[in-house]
Amino acid sequence: MAGSGARGAAFKAVGEVLESYLAESGLGESLARLGALDDWAETVGDRVSGVTRPVEVRGDTLVVEVLSSAWLTELSMMKGMILERLNAGRADAPIGDIRFRLAGRVE
Repeated sequence: MAGSGARGAAFKAVGEVLESYLAESGLGESLARLGALDDWAETVGDRVSGVTRPVEVRGDTLVVEVLSSAWLTELSMMKGMILERLNAGRADAPIGDIRFRLAGRVE
């Protein structure tokens, strides 16, 4: 008997159910913040993206590897400006901080 266990239940589109689950679980914000990895190069430009590599998002913190200690210092001083640019189109799930760390080699 078809539908005997789901009397009165309405069918919902998978996308609608998934969107609801992501919103309720908080995973939607986490997934949205991962977009910062893709947005990094466009946000900082060719010069900076050539010496950096965004590697992960932990909570609301973007972790970026930097080629040299000189760049690490300079980017740390520019962090506020970079965060502002990175969050310009990210109202629903902003990046709260950027953690720069020294990398052995940036590809």
